[in-house]
Amino acid sequence: MKLKDLFNVKNASAALLLVVALLAGSCSKEKGIGNGDNPPPAGQPVSFELKTKLDSVYPVMLAPDSVFKLEYAAEHVKSVSVADVPSGWTADLDEKAGTVMVKASAEAVQKAKITLKAVGEDTKEVTKAVEFYCLNSFTDPKGIFVLNEGNMTTENGSLTYITPEGYVIGDAYKAVNGTELGNVAQDMAFYNGKIYVITQNGDQNPVGTKFVNDGMLIVMNAKTLKKEMALSKTDLPGLDWPTHIAVLDEAHVYLRDNVGIYRLNLQTKELKLVSGTEKAPKSQFVVMNGKVYTYKTGLVGGILEISPESDQAKSIRFPFKLSCPINTVLGIKAADDGDLWLMSTGNGKKAIGKFNLASKAIIQRQINVTPFVGSSGVAFAVKGKDFYYVDGKNTTIYRMTFDDNKELDSASGLEAEKLLCELNDIDDNAGLLYNGMAVHPVTGHVFINTIKGYAQFTTNQIWEFDFDASTETPVAKYENYTHFPAGFFFAPNNN
Repeated sequence: MKLKDLFNVKNASAALLLVVALLAGSCSKEKGIGNGDNPPPAGQPVSFELKTKLDSVYPVMLAPDSVFKLEYAAEHVKSVSVADVPSGWTADLDEKAGTVMVKASAEAVQKAKITLKAVGEDTKEVTKAVEFYCLNSFTDPKGIFVLNEGNMTTENGSLTYITPEGYVIGDAYKAVNGTELGNVAQDMAFYNGKIYVITQNGDQNPVGTKFVNDGMLIVMNAKTLKKEMALSKTDLPGLDWPTHIAVLDEAHVYLRDNVGIYRLNLQTKELKLVSGTEKAPKSQFVVMNGKVYTYKTGLVGGILEISPESDQAKSIRFPFKLSCPINTVLGIKAADDGDLWLMSTGNGKKAIGKFNLASKAIIQRQINVTPFVGSSGVAFAVKGKDFYYVDGKNTTIYRMTFDDNKELDSASGLEAEKLLCELNDIDDNAGLLYNGMAVHPVTGHVFINTIKGYAQFTTNQIWEFDFDASTETPVAKYENYTHFPAGFFFAPNNN
């Protein structure tokens, strides 16, 4: 073979190999083999954020039938959807507007988590979960109500609620109703699935300033706090600064004012003064065995018993001869066995007594300090036989466990008294106690209200202590929620 011919064969072979290679490469690209089996270039990474500012600790509190607008920003997404919508809740999504309108019914489950899911152009998913809490039930016996007077000259009253989880709703009544309680709220009572709140001034304070509120006496549903009845100052003519309330039924609602105790018939709106209750003390009633109890002080002092059969109070006098004479009663509460606990002073002695209404016998135990009695008339808190009270001169908390052994001398209480803590040593802003100590009937925890001072009342504390666990470290401390608190109240435990 000639050299020229050999050269042409080599060129032809090379050309053939080149064509085969090009054809093979083309086929490989079509099958994806030439790209190392990788997919085509993906879209941009998804960007999905909530624009609505949310509390980092508390869920979104939502009254039934009100709407919460949740806004979001989304880029490079194929779709946005809502997942995990619990029973009784709705979440209407508007992708164009970037909003979700969240709503709960009165029957909704109370605690809900609603999840938003964005699917990106790159098919990756991003989720955002939002916790909600529906204000549709306030009957849990572990909850806590704090009734607030409000500033007499500028504010209406309010009703703070602390959920069993420890969430605080500053004014639960307003959150539910959109309106406010009357000026200087004083006391509240539970009866037959309803809550009754009495206010001192209603819609007009003593200097004539008018307020926009729901009046002097408000009746609400105990489960939902929805207003069912509201009576203004003009609906209750003649009442002079009412302070306390007790309810036996709708025809027997008892209101204490500067004159005495009136019976209000809510069916007829008639007010009638209960004979024998003139100058009744500014102190909380005891409701027990279908009757209402308060007291009178002085040398012939005793317990006043009001029954629905008569508009005249029955006087049950204290024994004249006592180891600790009773000249002044500071307060009364119901004992577990049908007796009455009472705190008193007389002849320089301070004492806690257990009074039997039938026999009129009293077992007394002395204490060392004169307890503080706020304007709401609450001198002490008690659960079982454990009494809690505060030195009237400061914020020192004491406990005395009552021993009802009749053989013991009344002075035995002096040694039984224990100093638990000084709140001002724990917090400099706890300047003084304001209306109230209470023991939670379910947990046994002690609740105390303090404020920095009368002029600095917006700096305040709600203390929760388990004194069996610690006398220095509270279970919880809720700061700057109250506005001159009138006291603590607890839903009845009907279990």
